[in-house]
Amino acid sequence: MKVAVIGAGAIGANIAYRLAERGAEVVLIDGRAPGSGTSGASFSWLSSFPQLSWPEAEARRRLRLSVNAHFDRLAEEIGGDWLDWCGTLTAQGAVPDFDAAVARCREQGAQIEILGAADLREIAPELALSGSERVAFELRSGWIDAPAMIGQLLRVFRLSGGTLRLGDDVVSLDIAARGVVSIGLADGSWIEADVVVNAGGGQATHIAALAGLAIPVELVPGLMLYAGAGRPRLPRHVVNGARWLIRPDREFGTAIHWRGEGLTARHGNNGRDGAEMLADVARSVPTLTGLRPAGQRVGIRAMPQGGPVIGRLPWRQGYYSAVSHGGIGWGPIWADLAAREILDGEAVIELATMRPARFYSDIDA
Repeated sequence: MKVAVIGAGAIGANIAYRLAERGAEVVLIDGRAPGSGTSGASFSWLSSFPQLSWPEAEARRRLRLSVNAHFDRLAEEIGGDWLDWCGTLTAQGAVPDFDAAVARCREQGAQIEILGAADLREIAPELALSGSERVAFELRSGWIDAPAMIGQLLRVFRLSGGTLRLGDDVVSLDIAARGVVSIGLADGSWIEADVVVNAGGGQATHIAALAGLAIPVELVPGLMLYAGAGRPRLPRHVVNGARWLIRPDREFGTAIHWRGEGLTARHGNNGRDGAEMLADVARSVPTLTGLRPAGQRVGIRAMPQGGPVIGRLPWRQGYYSAVSHGGIGWGPIWADLAAREILDGEAVIELATMRPARFYSDIDA
C-alpha cells in the first residue's frame, strides 16, 4: 500500500514513521522544513497532572493513560536524545480544586508527591515560589525536544524506505471513485497514493477543502519565550504556575509558555509584552531577573471542535484525518492507531467519538 502523509510536524512525522516501519510505501509531504510550524513553537509537555482530573470520554482517558508507555517505546525504537523525564512541579494556584485533582490523578496511577516549602527548597532551590503554597511534584513527567524528536523520526523513516517531499505545498487533491488519490504539488508534479493522511495542523482545513471536505478548527495562538542561556540556577524541572509554564531548553536555557491570568480553554490571553512576561516569571525564577527574551515564537495551535479528528469518512475511503491539539504528546498514539486502521482495516473502538463524520450529521454514514 502507498500512503501519502501531508504535514511533517509531530503527528505527520509519527504517522509516516509508523506506517513505513510496518512496511507501507510512504511519502511525507510538506511545503516547509519538518517541525518548523507549531511543533517547533510548542511547550511539548508530558504530564498526567492535572490532565487525568479533567472530565473526558472513557476511551480518551484510556488512551491518555498510555501516553508514557508509547513514548518509552518510541524512544527505544528510534533512539536519539529528545525525551527528558525531569518531573513537573505544579503550584497549588495553577490547578482549581487542587486537592481533589491530586486525588483523582493518584487514583489513576499518577505518581504525585505534595511538597512543603522545605521539600521544595531541597528539590528545586532555584525557585522562589510562595512559601505558603503547596506544590505537587509529579515524578513521571517531563518534556520533549520536538524538533529533535521529529528529526530522529525522519532519519529512521528514511532508513525504513520512506520518501520526503519538502518545499512544495499541496495545491490540489483528487480522490477518484476507485480510491486512488492524486496529489498536486506547487511545482506542477503529481503524487499518486492509495490513501492520503491529512496531518496538516493549522493547514488541515485548507487540505480538507482541496478534497471538498470540511474540518471545523479553531486556530489559537500560543506564545513561547526563551531566555537564560548560560545563567546559573536555571530550572531543572517543568514548572506549572498560575500564569505560565516553564521548562529547561537546550538552546536558550529556559522555555516559557505564557498563558495569561489563568488556565482556560483558550490558555489565557497569552500576554503581549515579552519583557513584562519574563519579569513576571523572574519573581519565581530569580536568575532570570533583568533579562529580556532571547527568542520569541508564536505557534498557531489547531483545535478541532469537539476534540481530535481521527479516521476516514465512509464516502472518502482514500482520505484519512489526523488533526489534534497537543499533537506532540498524542502523536505516537495517533500513529499506532492510524496504522492499525489504514494497514489492517481495523476500526479502533477508542476512536469512535473522534471520527470526522461527526461534522456531517445530515449524511447517513
